[in-house]
Amino acid sequence: MEKYGCKSCAGIGFYGGIRNFDMADPANKYPDNVPGRYYVDDQCIDCDLCRETAPNNFMRNDDGGHSFVFKQPETPEEEAQSQEALEGCPVEAIGKDGE
Repeated sequence: MEKYGCKSCAGIGFYGGIRNFDMADPANKYPDNVPGRYYVDDQCIDCDLCRETAPNNFMRNDDGGHSFVFKQPETPEEEAQSQEALEGCPVEAIGKDGE
């Protein structure tokens, strides 16, 4: 378990400041994700971290209030940014085991 100080996530899915989420689940991924390895599932809290970290790959669904993958990484830089977004997601809503 890891400790996080994400102010936008305070009180959401945390117990004593410790993250208590499972990894993203491809069965619960949002339908607006494009096909590929990376995806965002229904645990997304719309904190904007992935969109700031990998803006070429993640976008916000304004109606649903969540992020999704609108373009799979195509370059080493996009791959690194998407991986950084996955690792930094405070609720582990980003997966890398999609189709």
